[in-house]
Amino acid sequence: MVCIPAFNEGKTIGRVVRQSKTFSSHVLVCDDGSIDETSFEAASNGAMVAKHERNLGKGAALRTLLHEAAKLNPDVIVTLDGDGQHDPSEIPLLVAPVLEGTADVVIGSRFSGDNRIPLYRQMGNSVLTIITNWSAGTKLRDTQSGFRVYSSRVIPCIMITENGMGVDSEILVEIARERFRIEERNVSVSYSGDTSTFNPVSHIARVTWSLARGKYHSFGRISKAGGFVALASLVGVLAALGSFLVPFSLGLGVSALALSVVSLAVVLGPSGKLVRWIKKTK
Repeated sequence: MVCIPAFNEGKTIGRVVRQSKTFSSHVLVCDDGSIDETSFEAASNGAMVAKHERNLGKGAALRTLLHEAAKLNPDVIVTLDGDGQHDPSEIPLLVAPVLEGTADVVIGSRFSGDNRIPLYRQMGNSVLTIITNWSAGTKLRDTQSGFRVYSSRVIPCIMITENGMGVDSEILVEIARERFRIEERNVSVSYSGDTSTFNPVSHIARVTWSLARGKYHSFGRISKAGGFVALASLVGVLAALGSFLVPFSLGLGVSALALSVVSLAVVLGPSGKLVRWIKKTK
């Protein structure tokens, strides 16, 4: 079964659905509160559609997709994005290791030498991959890829709590802890016509917070010590990014500001305004 989260992808979702149906008679799209023709285009091209009344985030869309897909008891679930960056013709390449029994999860790695990827995406993905591998204990090249294949026995172990873009890292941490076998396969990717206004620094900040918070989670809620370490981890990453992205002297200023933010965060506590901002899903 092919599952596709989509938000305002009316221009591309029809083509993605048609190509996906070549390899699966069951294609499910979660329209995450789109205000364009995403639902109409998906349904008219043969997909089943689950719709959120408002935009909740990629994590919420994947949660809906996996929940609905599980009702049909598929042997394999494929996830890919609805913006056309992934090539559905590569689905058999990713599915093969699961069907052959050599892997439980297969991730489509976009970082082969043949793909032309915008620099800001490469930088952001590299930072998040390092952090995710640290948290999950893995050695993957592309932890943020949404082009994945899951064996049916993996799905009950995926408990998505993140509504936003941190979901890709969250799922990897969960399946790694359960010791499922994870493999990667090189896939192509297309960013032609990419007009994304996505803020990579904001993305890195929120995913870092999510991972660090999860790393020090205990008894159903984050401890005070864990909250401090999570915030310190977040600010450390932001300070490091500042040092790379700006001149050295300004980088020192960024680092000093980061230390001030940590102090302020400690005063505010884990329920303070800074944390509430980080946890936003949009």
